[in-house]
Parts: sequence; C-alpha cells; structure tokens
Amino acid sequence: MNTTFSINVFAQIGLTQDLLPLLKKSKAGRIVNVSSILGSLAVNADQNSGWSAVKPFAYNASKAALNMFTVSLSQSLADTGIKVNSAHPGWVKTDLGTSAAPMDVTEGARTVVELALIDSDGPNGQFIHLGEEQPW
Repeated sequence: MNTTFSINVFAQIGLTQDLLPLLKKSKAGRIVNVSSILGSLAVNADQNSGWSAVKPFAYNASKAALNMFTVSLSQSLADTGIKVNSAHPGWVKTDLGTSAAPMDVTEGARTVVELALIDSDGPNGQFIHLGEEQPW
C-alpha cells in the first residue's frame, strides 16, 4: 500500500504543489489527474458492475484518494480559472492493463489530452472518460 499510494497519490500531490505557482500565472491552467474507474466508490460498491470482480485494494483505494484530491483541489482553486479534473483513460494495453486490454495507448491518452485542452467553460471537478462524466 505504501508504494502504491506513494506513486498514485503522494507523487501527484507533490508535483501539483510544485507546479501550482506556475499554473496560477497561466491564463488557462489545467490539472488532469490520471485516475481509473476502479477508484470509483459507486463502481466498487455495485456488485453488478462489469468491474465487480476487480478488487486490488491498494490500487483502487489509491485512485479513490486521487479522486478526492481532485474534488478538493478543484473547489479550492475554483476562483482562479484553473480547471482540475480526474480522467479515466480506459482499459489500456500497458504493463498494468496487459495485452488483453481493448484500447491502445493512443486511445487511452484521448481523455487526458481532451481535459488538458478544455476551454474556460469546460468541466471542473469532474471524473471523465471519453467525454462522459463518471460516478465518483
């Protein structure tokens, strides 16, 4: 758990803290936390979801914590123009996703790139996958 949280939560919080002074100077600061649908409490609680059998606790809990960081940060920066969102890239062919995953890396990057490029009227404090809001 320590290693997983260090990578998935604490490193992202530290990087955000380090870059926040520069983002505050930007006209269109964007923070996109790469989460996972496995970090959704609603999905984890639904025994009928397609993900109900996937329960790596440390990973799921770390992504849920990252989502909470997204909510908290988006609210604390609401008056700055900085948009903060979580992205679920999908099940992607990576070392973690394995070759069984249906999406290649380019497809998996789509949500992250779209959120990084949103306009000032775009989402803030949301959990998004391919343009659709996901349950927290």
